[in-house]
Amino acid sequence: MKDNEKMFCPFIDFMSFLSKKWVLVIIKSISEWCKSYTDIEKNLTWVNPRILSNRLKELQEKWFVEKKVLSEVPYRAIYCLTTKWEWLSHHIEALSKWVNKNLDS
Repeated sequence: MKDNEKMFCPFIDFMSFLSKKWVLVIIKSISEWCKSYTDIEKNLTWVNPRILSNRLKELQEKWFVEKKVLSEVPYRAIYCLTTKWEWLSHHIEALSKWVNKNLDS
């Protein structure tokens, strides 16, 4: 492997993950505030619930999202962007605005 290929490996891995179906949409959905699974599901009605659940698990594994269990009865959990990755939501929002302005058909 060449030096420049090694340099791009983390970037390629990162972009490959972000380009997975619905990942950016899910991040955008919870970027403004923490949401329960039900709230995310209601907001993203076109996303298959199984895929949504899998993507949330992947986002947790990559430390994009933290699942917080609330001490309420009945049991309730919310999903929040981690502080480490909040910066990404700002870029996603900027990209979303650019797309709406420039690619609106």
